[in-house]
Amino acid sequence: MKRLVVQTDGDSCLVGELPRGCQLCARGTKLVLFVTGLCDSSCFYCPLSQERTGKDVVFADELRVNNSDDVLLEVDAIGGEGAGISGGDPMCALPRTLDYISLLKSKYGSDFHIHLYTSRADTDENILQQLIDAGLDEIRFHPQSSDWSGIEAAIRLGMNVGLEVPAFPDKQKVLIATLQRAEEVRVAFVNINELEASETNFSRLTALGMRLTSMGSASIEGSRETAMEAVDWAAANLVSLTVHFCSARFKDSIQMRNRLERRLERTIRPFEERDETDPLIILGLIRAFHGSTLSIEQLNLILEILMTYFDVPGEMMNLDDKRYRIEIAPWILEEITNDLRSVIDFSSNLEIGIAYEYPSSDRLQTLFEPL
Repeated sequence: MKRLVVQTDGDSCLVGELPRGCQLCARGTKLVLFVTGLCDSSCFYCPLSQERTGKDVVFADELRVNNSDDVLLEVDAIGGEGAGISGGDPMCALPRTLDYISLLKSKYGSDFHIHLYTSRADTDENILQQLIDAGLDEIRFHPQSSDWSGIEAAIRLGMNVGLEVPAFPDKQKVLIATLQRAEEVRVAFVNINELEASETNFSRLTALGMRLTSMGSASIEGSRETAMEAVDWAAANLVSLTVHFCSARFKDSIQMRNRLERRLERTIRPFEERDETDPLIILGLIRAFHGSTLSIEQLNLILEILMTYFDVPGEMMNLDDKRYRIEIAPWILEEITNDLRSVIDFSSNLEIGIAYEYPSSDRLQTLFEPL
């Protein structure tokens, strides 16, 4: 009897039970812990940015990590209930990966769910046992060849094992063969990801004749249709394997949005407002025009003027010494902008306005309205 295909948020769909790691991702409670950009695979569709690909760097969500405290800071900022360890390939930095798993489990307890992505489907039992001993809850393989010895070893060891595979347009037979083999070896689930373009993989995808579904989307035309055919086949032909199609839209409009909402709730400051519809923070900014920078001395002078001349309370503003700017309550800045310019000697060098920014650690700006 055919199993039920359930339509889920963001045009995704599911046969079976959604993996625990995916459940937490959907709620926005999973930290994305990028442990290294190093990788011994060479996937032509890899979407990693130039900032990360091939570089031995660590990020916790958008936060560049300098020490373990940065990781814990980001977990707390999103009210995290788990972490997805990714790369590159975490196996290329195994000692670091093991340390982070142990750290997170010791800090947040056994219920803190940790899953890991790797392309090494031939990983040996010794390494898998180290991951188990450190506290890993779930491992997701991205097979690069027909050698699934590591996948089979992980299953023998009792790990919760899944596969992560992209849906290439018009490659239904290949995808279906993967699903069939996954059930035969008793993999728990397969996540089929909609193929997406990025600034780093776009030229390689288009060289193979692939194209975007639309100018406003990063998804590749035909990827979704291929995935849906495979999901329907699994519902009709497989008995136990969970198959989950994860759309590009789900990652952007559900997963990411929920995480940003959680971070906004926990990190918004007294002098900031939130946008009525999107998870954006609204604040006033005083900074140099693009291409130039205010000195710390100049920033401190502006801060002193705001406090002494305009009686702005200290909790209603902040000197951001990383971005070289003054942050201030937008409603205050709107009232004092003209007078402020008149009392600052270098006001012609100042850009003053209202900014809309994501609450992520990098504070990506989406809009700036000059005053």
